[in-house]
Amino acid sequence: MLGVALAIAGMALHMTTGQPVWEGSASLAIGVLLGYVAYRLGKDARDQLIGEAVDPEMRDRIRSLLDAQPEIDSVEAVLTMRLGTDSALVAARVDLVPGLESEQIELSCERIKDSVATIWPDADQVFLDVTDAATAGARTRGNRPS
Repeated sequence: MLGVALAIAGMALHMTTGQPVWEGSASLAIGVLLGYVAYRLGKDARDQLIGEAVDPEMRDRIRSLLDAQPEIDSVEAVLTMRLGTDSALVAARVDLVPGLESEQIELSCERIKDSVATIWPDADQVFLDVTDAATAGARTRGNRPS
């Protein structure tokens, strides 16, 4: 709408003053406006293509929710990525309390995924990687260069 307004203003000034410089100036202003719009659209698209993480506050809320679950002993990592304007991925590496049976683990993971989706409806892809914290820590320390 702003481009149309600039074009009308340029034509009106040309018609009233008889100077064609107004139409040229309006054309240049429209070009600058289009360049700005293209820049903003490109920037937003780039952020989504790269896989922008969600805001740190939401990531911390998800981590707190995971820490509060009785089946989770510790949360090793929480990774997030925006997949679209209203879609996001959450991947968490968690260590479960010892002694859980496979059926309990499955039910707990489903309940935890539903809890994450409840506090953050955009999280339509939730993945829990069950790992042993002691083994994961040793593996991480073993991969560090001396």
